[in-house]
Amino acid sequence: MSLDPLLDTASPPLLPQAPTYRLPDERYAVLLNANAGRVTPRLLYDLRQIVPRDRFFLSESEEHADEILASCVERELGTVFAGGGDGTIVGVVNTLARLRPTAGRVPDVGVLRLGTGNALAHWLRSGRPERDLRRWRAGKVHRAVPVTMVTTEDTLFPFAGLGYDAAILNDYNQVKTRARGTWWQDLARGVPGYLLAGYLFTLPNYLRRRPTRVTITNLGRAAWRIGADGREQGQAVAPGEVLYRGPATMVNAGATPFYGAGMKMFPFATHRAGRFQLRICAMSPWQVARSLPEAWRGTLQHPALEDWYVDRVRMVFDDAMPFQVGGDARGYRRELTLSLAEFPVTLVGQA
Repeated sequence: MSLDPLLDTASPPLLPQAPTYRLPDERYAVLLNANAGRVTPRLLYDLRQIVPRDRFFLSESEEHADEILASCVERELGTVFAGGGDGTIVGVVNTLARLRPTAGRVPDVGVLRLGTGNALAHWLRSGRPERDLRRWRAGKVHRAVPVTMVTTEDTLFPFAGLGYDAAILNDYNQVKTRARGTWWQDLARGVPGYLLAGYLFTLPNYLRRRPTRVTITNLGRAAWRIGADGREQGQAVAPGEVLYRGPATMVNAGATPFYGAGMKMFPFATHRAGRFQLRICAMSPWQVARSLPEAWRGTLQHPALEDWYVDRVRMVFDDAMPFQVGGDARGYRRELTLSLAEFPVTLVGQA
């Protein structure tokens, strides 16, 4: 008997998420994180020349952002452009998801490029916020992409990870703190800062450790190993079966292709409707460092790397692993369940 009626053949057709195209309208607002480093007085001045005063908002805190978004829903706005980094976008998406049950319909989320990593902005081809908002006001066609995100611990997110990537994020935050007010503070931001943190702190630290082990159980529909061409290969893993048991230096999940700074960590994330991409890495720190160019392009293949199409999995690690969600550090976890969200989120970017 088939494990899944959609998976009767060894290589079923891929079902990519298709964007739609829309013409802008006046039912929109702009919400910026006032605490974001790239939200400068000059930027605010420029944007206020483009966006009407009653639709331009600066949030001072998460609670303040929640109040603003509730007002946008009440006004039945169709699109809210959010700016301040992937963490800001994730926060907006989650607030709107909480408002959905009582509101019925919530605004789509436009992505402005104002963060450090800008993973979603890379994917949606966002450019300078001033240019993008002028294009919207001018009525230029935009892309609207439905994304069924991943969820854990009541949080929706486009990507997350445990292991090296989250450890680098923790070290990056420490490097930025140490560099504040020094001559090298500019070197500690963005991609240079991540590389500095990774090579000077994360890499030496993990060279002294043995990789932890993880058991990953499929709790959802049939799961499939992903081949180099993005198609399913081998036998499906049935619900309740162990998908992987062994060493792991990183376990990552993505519903969209990019990590920060244009790294295509999940090249198959949008290839299969009803699944997200799970990446299990048992590569050593040196192997990861040497493979960085291929990982950036989304072409990395390695015997110690597995990719899977899944919709719900449970992970249990032997040791606590550093954890990040959407580029924001979330402490450490030994156990975690990842699931595909119930409803899609529509993200708006450049055509």
